[in-house]
Amino acid sequence: MLIGNMTEFREQQLGKVEKRKKEDERIRKGVYQMHAMIEAQSTETFFKECDKTEKQNDTEKAESEKADAKREGRKTDVKTEIEKMLSVGSKFLNLNTQTV
Repeated sequence: MLIGNMTEFREQQLGKVEKRKKEDERIRKGVYQMHAMIEAQSTETFFKECDKTEKQNDTEKAESEKADAKREGRKTDVKTEIEKMLSVGSKFLNLNTQTV
């Protein structure tokens, strides 16, 4: 390989190096911007999901409060069943005492 003018060759090589440095900087800047955009989008999505979850929790709390309010007016199933058994037992006792 013949090299004509050494300074000209050196300038060409340095020019190529500078171009590569600039290209590398642009690529790194693009990658950084892409990461920043992805992170921003991810955080935005995260905040949207948090808002959804909070809304669901609020609606569930409201529904449970309504259900609790309805339950306060009524007796629970266990209490009702016990009262039924006691009333049947007392009726049975009344029947037995009358026949004796």
